[in-house]
Amino acid sequence: MTSTDLPPLGLMPLDPQGLMITRRALVNALAAAAMSTSLPAFAVTPEWGKSPTEITSDFWTQPRWVWLKRAGTNEEIKVVYWANGQLIPEAYQQLSWFLRDRRFAELLSSDSPIIAKAVSSGRLAKNQMTPWALMDPVVLDILYAYSAWLHVYGVTRPLMVTSGFRHFISNELTEGAALASWHPKAGAVDFYVPGVPVEQTARFGQWLAGGGVGLYLKKNFTHVDRGRVRSWQS
Repeated sequence: MTSTDLPPLGLMPLDPQGLMITRRALVNALAAAAMSTSLPAFAVTPEWGKSPTEITSDFWTQPRWVWLKRAGTNEEIKVVYWANGQLIPEAYQQLSWFLRDRRFAELLSSDSPIIAKAVSSGRLAKNQMTPWALMDPVVLDILYAYSAWLHVYGVTRPLMVTSGFRHFISNELTEGAALASWHPKAGAVDFYVPGVPVEQTARFGQWLAGGGVGLYLKKNFTHVDRGRVRSWQS
């Protein structure tokens, strides 16, 4: 596998339809989207009178929500997970369960010899035999920004999640997965949006600068994580 850098961080993203937008327009519109607590209205008027500083503050103090769907199972969740300055425990747990490792769950339910071998060798403790973990809130906030971005431009489709939490056993079985991946730390999500080129979702992630952003063109997904700000293409 070869890896090359994406364009430098700080470049403005395109809107989901491929049109160039200004930083002021995007930040204003995202703030307006954050103020719509109905999930989602898809008809947002940007608040042009606010300064960029006020808008950025508003965006992160308003209720945070996501709209996600699991590729392959059609499980779907649309929920406010943070409001009034704190996580909403029930919604946070629902989201974390939604982003569980389905592959590891299948290994457990089928009494896989892979699990038995890991247990007998001492690599896997009983308290590690679970397909889910509480997700890092930072990666949820990154998904919130993506959901608001789509909301702003009337893209009435959820983020299609291909991978969320990944147990270290599953990570070892995943071709091309990094040993230092954020997936086993519950701090990464891979996704795509039907009808929106992955180049554009990756570029928005770069603009957001919330952590790592990987563009996987052949596999058609964008990777985001809560690690240091960096980007790559594979």
